[in-house]
Amino acid sequence: MSNAPCETVRDWIPEYASGRLAPLEATSVRSHLEDCSECRAELDLAMLILASRAEVPAGLARTVRAAVRSDRAHMHRPWWGISAAAVAALALGIGMSSDGSEQVESALPGYAFEVEDGDAWLSDDGLIAGAPDLDALSDEALLQFLDELTVGGAGGGA
Repeated sequence: MSNAPCETVRDWIPEYASGRLAPLEATSVRSHLEDCSECRAELDLAMLILASRAEVPAGLARTVRAAVRSDRAHMHRPWWGISAAAVAALALGIGMSSDGSEQVESALPGYAFEVEDGDAWLSDDGLIAGAPDLDALSDEALLQFLDELTVGGAGGGA
């Protein structure tokens, strides 16, 4: 029996089955497989999987390379096109910022209003958000709600 433990041999089995394992490790695997039926079963499974793989069509690599080269050729953009777009965007931005302030101010209507009591709307927030419906709560729930309000403040936390 080889010195290699089953765990190590099982890690090497895929490479061994495909013939890519280094000679020294391959010798250890062969020696181990002579005495270990579990690892032999693992090798049989790996060999079955390798045998069932589909064959790569002839010329696939050449076809893929040609497609990649073709896509790269179509993606090439002249440097002056990007520069022209940047200059146009800059000119448009400068043009809008120089005259735009007067046009914006004249387009806004002159609304003026004053709030007489700055805290008035806060006292009527029940009208805005809707007053809480406490009628459906039991006395116990109301007492708990009151305790939460008095202990934790408006946020309910202590």
